[in-house]
Amino acid sequence: MISANNIYKDFGKLHVLTGVSCEIRDGEKVAIIGPSGSGKSTFLRCLNLLEEPTSGEIWLGDKLITGVDAYLHPDIIRQSRTYAAMTENGVSDKEAVEKIISDRLLKKREGKNFKSSVKEFEKANRTDINLARREMGMVFQHFNLFNNMTVMQNLTLAPVQLGLKTKAEAEQAALALLRRIGLEDKANVYPATLSGGQKQRIAIVRSLAMNPKVMLFDEPTSALDPEMVGEVLDLIKELADDGMTMVIVTHEMGFAREVADRVIFMSDGVITEEGTPAELFDSPKNPRTQQFLKCVL
Repeated sequence: MISANNIYKDFGKLHVLTGVSCEIRDGEKVAIIGPSGSGKSTFLRCLNLLEEPTSGEIWLGDKLITGVDAYLHPDIIRQSRTYAAMTENGVSDKEAVEKIISDRLLKKREGKNFKSSVKEFEKANRTDINLARREMGMVFQHFNLFNNMTVMQNLTLAPVQLGLKTKAEAEQAALALLRRIGLEDKANVYPATLSGGQKQRIAIVRSLAMNPKVMLFDEPTSALDPEMVGEVLDLIKELADDGMTMVIVTHEMGFAREVADRVIFMSDGVITEEGTPAELFDSPKNPRTQQFLKCVL
C-alpha cells in the first residue's frame, strides 16, 4: 500500500529523519510509538507530503508521489558504471545495489551530489500528489475542522468541490457517517459547540467521506480529556475491524497493543525496532526500546 525508502527530513541544520524505510501492507494496522521529538509525526506527514522529504522516495501502490531519489533508486543505480563494473566482476545484483546505496548515503551526509538523468523515469512513474491524497485520509491531533462551517459543510466540502459527488449525494453519505458515530443530531451545528471527542470523531468521518484506501492518524487522542479518549479509540478500533489500512502515531500503548498488527518504535529520527505487539511490548530487544517501555508501561 505504502512504501517509504530512505526518507530524510531536515529543517535547516536539524536532522529530524535520517534514513527511515518501511512498508505498509494492504489492510495492515501499524502503530508508531516513541519519545517526543523522535520524528514520528514528521514521518507520518511525509507519507502524504504535508512535509516534503529532503530526500528519499514514497510510493502509494505503484504510484511515485515524491520525486525519484536518483542517488538511491535501484533501477537508476543499475544504470551506473559502478554497478556495471561490480556485476562484471561477479558481485550479485543485490550486493551491488546495497553497496552503492550505502556508499552514496555516506557521501550524501558529507554534502556530495551525483548527476543522473531521471526525467523519463519520473514521467513514467510519478503521479499527481493531489490525486494520491484522495486515497489517504489524514486525522490530526487538533481536529482541523473549519470552525466557520457546520458539521455537514465540513463533511461535504471535499467530495463536492472535487466533483466526486453531487451535494445531495454527499449530504446523504455524510448523514450515514454521522449516524454511524451517533452524532446525526449534530449535522447543522458548528464545531465550537462540540466536545473534543465529538470533534475528533467528526474529523475521522470527514476523512472517510472521501473513501480513502488508507488512514493516517497523528496522535488522534493526545489533545483530548482522558474521559473522551475512549470514544475516539472505539471508532478507530471499529475501522480496524472493518479492514481499513491504518498508520497511527500514538502514545496509547494499550491501544497499540490491542489494535496494531505491527508496532514501530522510533527514536532520534530512525526506526530502532519493529515487530508484532507481543514481540515489541513483551520482549523488546533494543536497549532504547526497553528504556522507553519501562518508563511508559
